[in-house]
Amino acid sequence: MDAKELFSTNLIDGTVTSHIKRQCNSPPTLIVIGAGISGIAAARCLHDASFKVIVLESRDRIGGRIYTDYSFGCPVDMGASWLHGACNENPLAPLIRALGLTLYHTGGDNSVIFDHDLESCMLFNIDGHQVPQHIMMEVGDTYKRILAETVKVRDEHPDDMPILQAISIVLNRHPELRQQGLAHEVLQWYICRMEAWFASDADIIPLKTWDQEHILTGGHGLMVQGYDPVVKALANDLDIRLNHRSSGHSCTHLLCLWLFSQSPQGNRPSNSCVYGSWQVCL
Repeated sequence: MDAKELFSTNLIDGTVTSHIKRQCNSPPTLIVIGAGISGIAAARCLHDASFKVIVLESRDRIGGRIYTDYSFGCPVDMGASWLHGACNENPLAPLIRALGLTLYHTGGDNSVIFDHDLESCMLFNIDGHQVPQHIMMEVGDTYKRILAETVKVRDEHPDDMPILQAISIVLNRHPELRQQGLAHEVLQWYICRMEAWFASDADIIPLKTWDQEHILTGGHGLMVQGYDPVVKALANDLDIRLNHRSSGHSCTHLLCLWLFSQSPQGNRPSNSCVYGSWQVCL
């Protein structure tokens, strides 16, 4: 069993593919919209389950927000860079192990800023001066208090709102949590790290669901060789059509498997698929 087969075997138990086979008298043709990591992963699983799969991608490259640049003679990830949850339960673990890729551990399970430990992180202001460690720690504690208070705001409001609006409400109620000067800049940096985690601005990250996720153990590891080898391994021998933009779909004799990006407010972008949901049209 090669690396990509290890991935597809670990990722899916056959429930979806078995359902598709039961609905069809002959093997269907599946079209996956978007060659981001979710689209490629879905296509990989379906291909390994003996389906004919075509992947349509509007860009001139695969990977979506996973893009490794080699301009400086070394891999630099311009998008996704970490493996969050460096443990055997992570679906990517068998593939990364089989490819012999190296992880550099950058944070533990309780990392307050998600992908770094404060003890090993150096932060610099816009003037190039290092932020004192005690300020990072103190503002980090304040940030956690602010997030805890947003839970109360969530409980008080039946309708959803952006996390940034909830933070504003908390700061109006508790002016002692407001930061000034350098501490204010550090607080903005913490919020920025949240935005990086969700790949969305804080003014659209939903208060109701931002913390509703299952966190794998094992901390966080930086992909030393970049994510490019992972994407290429999963995409190997798949039928991927670059520069093919999808403008709509209809299901007739084809079985169309759509993966679409879901922003925090449920919008569906027209040209990329990063975080996918499965929608089978029969």
